[in-house]
Amino acid sequence: MTAPPRTDPVAGRSLPSHRLFLGTLAALAVAVVVAHDRVVPFAQPLWGLFQNGLDLLVYRSGGATVWSGAGLYDHALHGGMWWTYPAFSAVVFAPLRLFSPGMTVLLGGVVNFVALYLIVLLCWRQLGYRTDRTLHVATALLTIIVTWLEPVRTTIWLGQVNLLLMLLILWDLGRPEGSRLRGLGVGIAAGVKLTPALFVVHLLLTRQWRSAAVAIGGFAATVAVGCVVIFSDSWSYWTGVIWHSIRIGETQWPANQSAAGVIARMLDVDEPPRLLWLAVAAVLAALGLAAAYLAHRSDRKLLAVTMVGLTSCAVSPFSWGHHWVWFVPLLILAVDRALRSARPTAWLVPVVLAAPLLSWAHGYSDGVYAIGLFMVPAPDPLVPLFQSVYPLTFVVTAVVVLVTCARDLRRTPRTTPPESCDVPHITVESQGGLDRAATP
Repeated sequence: MTAPPRTDPVAGRSLPSHRLFLGTLAALAVAVVVAHDRVVPFAQPLWGLFQNGLDLLVYRSGGATVWSGAGLYDHALHGGMWWTYPAFSAVVFAPLRLFSPGMTVLLGGVVNFVALYLIVLLCWRQLGYRTDRTLHVATALLTIIVTWLEPVRTTIWLGQVNLLLMLLILWDLGRPEGSRLRGLGVGIAAGVKLTPALFVVHLLLTRQWRSAAVAIGGFAATVAVGCVVIFSDSWSYWTGVIWHSIRIGETQWPANQSAAGVIARMLDVDEPPRLLWLAVAAVLAALGLAAAYLAHRSDRKLLAVTMVGLTSCAVSPFSWGHHWVWFVPLLILAVDRALRSARPTAWLVPVVLAAPLLSWAHGYSDGVYAIGLFMVPAPDPLVPLFQSVYPLTFVVTAVVVLVTCARDLRRTPRTTPPESCDVPHITVESQGGLDRAATP
């Protein structure tokens, strides 16, 4: 039996509307709400899901410097936190000064939930599902469910910008190649936070020249805006502050889920040897970008973009756990693969993938909570594994994607140029999942 042919998002297949599928999602959503209230209670001071908003208030404080003329990088802001983003980002957050701190946190929570819903919806659409009532119901339930992933929970808890940047990039690169100003979203995202600049490398490797040029132009425009509005701060950033990763936090912290953090903890040093870190980061970048390249070649565009997002987290000098929100589209890809498969065991993939990403928590007697597998106490032999869980998950995923895509490309008869994804004489099982093509 062959799977149904690939279809566009408007006229594509529908998500299953039977009671088992939607009932399972509803049960999981209820379980997540209960977990939010019982594991780390909503009303718990500071640690409850809506009881923090620290990073969002730092954004508000940084944006206020645009109005006041105070230096952006020469003093600590709200809560003693330092500004670590390009000057353009402060210009973006300047309007937050119009709202009180309490209203800012409230609006941030609403915006993050809306962004998360749109991310899930975009993923379904890019995988070829028709936008109908079932899709919206499933998307709403999944939006609740994925809030129990540590990167998502911490993003909402802190009022971080990760989900908004991911939404911008998914929308931008999810459009057909050649779309007007495609790549601009990547450029703007890189102007707010540098790590999305890796998507430009992906666009160049996959010969999406026009989108890459637009992305570079968009990034240059953000630099220009920063220089025009707050020149001294912009000059300070690009001539020195950009290299001061210690402003973000201590590299050795378990919450730093980047390759640099893993190396620092393995060697028990404050900072990893630069050459060693560069070598490891180069290998991880090559692994992730190669996986993204082959995914793009085999017409798994959403998977390709997701792999670039995960790679940017792995190779960045500092990646908090909440930076890894790119696991959300990866999880949806795994669910899509299971939905399209006739094997019940296919559902083990999203389950196994989600397990290490959950908001594992440990409460201490003084009211402090450790949240995330990399933070909770573990037996000594498992500590290195727990504290490297996100980079390790990335490596395993990249290897699986590389092997799967390379295998499928070898099996696919090519009668069209390599750049084309329209390959005749095959049946498509999953546009974005791990099982894509089978010869008839």
